[in-house]
Amino acid sequence: MSEQPRLFGEVALERGYVSVADLYEALTIQARLEAAQEPYRFLGEILSELGHMSEKQVLEVLNELHKEEKST
Repeated sequence: MSEQPRLFGEVALERGYVSVADLYEALTIQARLEAAQEPYRFLGEILSELGHMSEKQVLEVLNELHKEEKST
């Protein structure tokens, strides 16, 4: 059986780039925007805009997720 793919927030949390509170704040913003039918915003984009992650950290998480996706 294939393992469920990891999520952006999960990897960011594991790497110590964000705290649980940071992640919760960004997910709350993402959910509110979706409920208001605003254009979709990526979690990394929100975390970066909030100052919780640098652009370099966002790219590192995306690269890790992309590598995992290719290996499955």
